[in-house]
Amino acid sequence: MPSTPSVLLFPGQGTEAVGMSADWEGHGAWQDTVGVAEKHTGYALRRLMAEGPLEELRFQRHAPCAVLAHSVGVYRAWRATGLPLPAAATGHSMGFYSALVVAGVVPLEVALDLLSAVEDISEVAFRNRPMGMAFLIGVPELEVRQALLAQPALVLSNRNGQTQFTVSGPTEELQLLVAALQPVAFKAGLLPVKHPLHGPHMAALLPAIARRLSGVRPAEPVFPLISHFDGRLLASGVEAWDEGLASVALPVDWLAVVARFRSLGLPLAECGHGSQLAGLTRWAERSFQVTSLQVPPLRSY
Repeated sequence: MPSTPSVLLFPGQGTEAVGMSADWEGHGAWQDTVGVAEKHTGYALRRLMAEGPLEELRFQRHAPCAVLAHSVGVYRAWRATGLPLPAAATGHSMGFYSALVVAGVVPLEVALDLLSAVEDISEVAFRNRPMGMAFLIGVPELEVRQALLAQPALVLSNRNGQTQFTVSGPTEELQLLVAALQPVAFKAGLLPVKHPLHGPHMAALLPAIARRLSGVRPAEPVFPLISHFDGRLLASGVEAWDEGLASVALPVDWLAVVARFRSLGLPLAECGHGSQLAGLTRWAERSFQVTSLQVPPLRSY
């Protein structure tokens, strides 16, 4: 267990995996958190996390809810056994919603409602044209941007590292981009998402999403949050909630987040399944060590 306050890093969609709930079932805080999420959504999240099948867990509506509930449950289980209150927190993509919840800005149910609103409104908006995201690893940013000139409907949506990117837009154009860059990429392919997240295609949806959540009154965070858009500190509840609402259309710049880590000079800990953010962070700054809260603490009942 980290003995001093850390900056917590919450992963996003794509980190879900069958078996992610292993060893957490005995922790009352984790059970309670996932139980709230199951009751609110009607999804059998515990079964999906424990048994799958993977295709059902990765279903567009299941995966983000599973990642959110699990990450928040992991945090609460650790806090119940004495984890110090974080010095700050952030999240990658929808992992920012986990940070909103653990900081007390909104309840878990509100973050789940935000996920549902994004899904509902996106399904209607893009039902006549398949959309999605692609990942590109091992290609310099200049080459990615040059390739995008041939596909003007696409946008650079995630800057995860010096040579790690995602692109959003119409699926047909994404397939052409992947085909063009695969010969020079270490890895390239389509992500298992159905919407063009973190780009201007989502911007027109923001007013409808905001109206859907207009009754939300954010509370002041109990610790600062870090924007995954530009790395700035979000000290007020309103500012953090606004960032959460807008995040579906804001690109992710993990290099800017890492620059904030550097200025804070605090220990880092990943709170959720896997080690995706530890990997991204260390690729950006090799001297950083990111501990993991994935291994459960001693059980609490």
